[in-house]
Amino acid sequence: MSPFQQLFGSVEFWSAVILALIGGGGIGGLVGAWSNSRKNEADIDSITADAADKAVKILTDSIISPLREQVAYQEEQIRHLEEVQRKYFTAVAYTRSLFHWLQDFCELVEPDFLARHPKPSLPDELRPDVAPETIESNKEEQ
Repeated sequence: MSPFQQLFGSVEFWSAVILALIGGGGIGGLVGAWSNSRKNEADIDSITADAADKAVKILTDSIISPLREQVAYQEEQIRHLEEVQRKYFTAVAYTRSLFHWLQDFCELVEPDFLARHPKPSLPDELRPDVAPETIESNKEEQ
């Protein structure tokens, strides 16, 4: 038998190895190294989470917040334009009513007036907004 086989086969050798590992801190060192690696993984996870949190804050502050402000401003502009449009349509409806009233008045006061001064025709580009009831396709649908 070779000297190494005798060494590995002896009980004294294995007793010495086990005592050295336990008494010399070998197992404690292994446990410490294992727990340290777990702590390092936790630190890496924490650093990654902090970096992701900072990235979200940067995106929110530099991109999302200005976009929200822009959307709010555009919504306000839309509300304003809708109000202006409503007033415009009200003014157009009043003007149309007034001119229809004047036409009736002119027919009563001076019947030839409209023959001498015919009413101007409504431009086609204004017809859908001002008098949609006068469009041929609308008359056919009704």
